[in-house]
Amino acid sequence: GIDVWSVDLPGHGRSAMASRQGKWTVEQWVDACADLARHIHELTGLPVFAKGSSLGVMPAYALVGASEHVVGAVLMGFAVPGTQAAIDSPWRTPDGQRILAEVGETARFDIRRFIDLDEVYGYKGALQQKETDPLNTWFFDLESYATLYTYDPPVPPADNTSPMLFTVGENDPIASPDVVRLVASMVGGPVEVHEHPRGVHQLMMFHTHEYSPVVADWCRRQLS
Repeated sequence: GIDVWSVDLPGHGRSAMASRQGKWTVEQWVDACADLARHIHELTGLPVFAKGSSLGVMPAYALVGASEHVVGAVLMGFAVPGTQAAIDSPWRTPDGQRILAEVGETARFDIRRFIDLDEVYGYKGALQQKETDPLNTWFFDLESYATLYTYDPPVPPADNTSPMLFTVGENDPIASPDVVRLVASMVGGPVEVHEHPRGVHQLMMFHTHEYSPVVADWCRRQLS
């Protein structure tokens, strides 16, 4: 009784074919997701929940304020725009803006050097496995990456009134339960936190059968 829709965000996968991989802004992410939410609602008439994992938390949170068709969000991680880590970003300073103006499109953020995917995903060979997929995006333009820290959502976290479910794996090496709970405490409205036992990063990928009912049950409770 649930429809699940997915999208290649701008700068990723097949959505990168109109420009190039790794070039995007958070605004483009949110606009693309809002277009998808409107399409889903017009096609099905059903209420729409946003589900964002890791960096996907950012457009998923913003989408609730940007789209009249999205009634709540499930956020696996802590990348909520407008929380303190984003507000204090050096990319908001004059020096940061000068760096972006000079090298923002040519300097690149290398995901594989920044994140140990074998550790994050909890098994040896995760990186090697992902490298076999030609649609994976491994570099972000520095200018694109910086928008993660300069984007202001339509509704600031403290002013949120929509239902939000934060989820985190007990053993997540990137988004620890303490950090996720801290960020969740900065978000207004009806907010819940689910800590998944023995969970690693990307709960929907690696704990699918146990985690999916958590998400589905929460969504149903919001509708009732």
